[in-house]
Amino acid sequence: MKKSVFVVGALAFFLGLPAGNAWAEALDEKVQNILDEHYQTYKQDEFFSAIQLSTKVGDGETKTYVVGNKSHSPNSPAIDANSLFQIGSITKSFTAVLLLQAEAEGKVSLSNNFATYLPEYDRWSGVTITQLLNMTSGLPNYSDSPTLNYGFVQSPERIWQDEELVDLVYPRANLPSPPLNTGYAYTNTAYTLGGLILEKVYGQSYADLIDEKLLQSLELDNTFYPIPSYPPGILARMVEGNNFNPYTNPELTGRPFDSRNLSWAGAAGGLVANTQDIIDWVRALFIEDQLLNPQQKEKLTQLVSLASGEPIMGTTAAEPTGFGLGVVQGYHEDWGQYWFYQGETLGHRSFYLYFPCNEVIVSALFNSAVDDHNNNVKPLLVGVYQALLDDQPNLVCKSQ
Repeated sequence: MKKSVFVVGALAFFLGLPAGNAWAEALDEKVQNILDEHYQTYKQDEFFSAIQLSTKVGDGETKTYVVGNKSHSPNSPAIDANSLFQIGSITKSFTAVLLLQAEAEGKVSLSNNFATYLPEYDRWSGVTITQLLNMTSGLPNYSDSPTLNYGFVQSPERIWQDEELVDLVYPRANLPSPPLNTGYAYTNTAYTLGGLILEKVYGQSYADLIDEKLLQSLELDNTFYPIPSYPPGILARMVEGNNFNPYTNPELTGRPFDSRNLSWAGAAGGLVANTQDIIDWVRALFIEDQLLNPQQKEKLTQLVSLASGEPIMGTTAAEPTGFGLGVVQGYHEDWGQYWFYQGETLGHRSFYLYFPCNEVIVSALFNSAVDDHNNNVKPLLVGVYQALLDDQPNLVCKSQ
């Protein structure tokens, strides 16, 4: 669920491409070769057994490429386009959209103190819902709690309630409140509170809300919120997760991690999906305007600086990364502005890149969690995006 901000490298493009079906076949072969090479280069260092990747250009066909097996076990079956991974903090954009929709329906105001809806957390009074969603709330991150990480090792089957997760970091009444973080500070606690607000104002579970208002309406048939447990049909499609993060979870490092319990992630990171559905979600979010009215979409994409937490109009060479409401914008001198996100659970990683200037989307899923030092996704995403530009040089974005 922790998001690592990554900066992608410079691009060049080449001319002299084959035409017709041979062109498409050449592109498919090139992307698959990039994926295969990345798999062979990094599978040992990052302890994954599978990668799933999809691309889409404009309203063209979504292309999906796969490599590897469902687990490290001998004779493990190969993955396919229908295999499912945990998508971690990409879930946050779903939670943000639900709250923006709730505001449009008059059920909440994002500028209100969140404790208006959850008075049991009045020791954090003064924090708005917008601050929860754009990571300027200052609230501590329950995922960093030693109690939670100890629980992962000792009782991986434990079903965590949202209130239990918040209580891990909520200031106790008989003790002084610790100072809150200032500026931008990434915290899963904020989105857990967002899920609790949704349940309060709608009188429904978060699971029902996300299914009825988003998954069914958008026909995201390969996206699920399997909390508290996986139905057998979904579990059969899951790719086994692996942990290789010696700094955050040293006791779990180098071994498979039980992927059946995402109760600790909830509204901050509890969805599972495939790359095709991630692309469909990104299109719905940024392109097709199916989810939000113009006012709510503008709020979704209003940015704060990761350096200062202060509002910014958009990313630039001087301010290359900004956080919106569950979405992140980056800037590159060759690409201009683009949107991206990285999600991570204890055993999986998820990524997307979206370029407004040419409506290209690339999404990738891995079945391993790693620390930032061993996260080598950049050459894969850049290589695939470059292959798409090589095929269609008219897609090359001019710097802004």
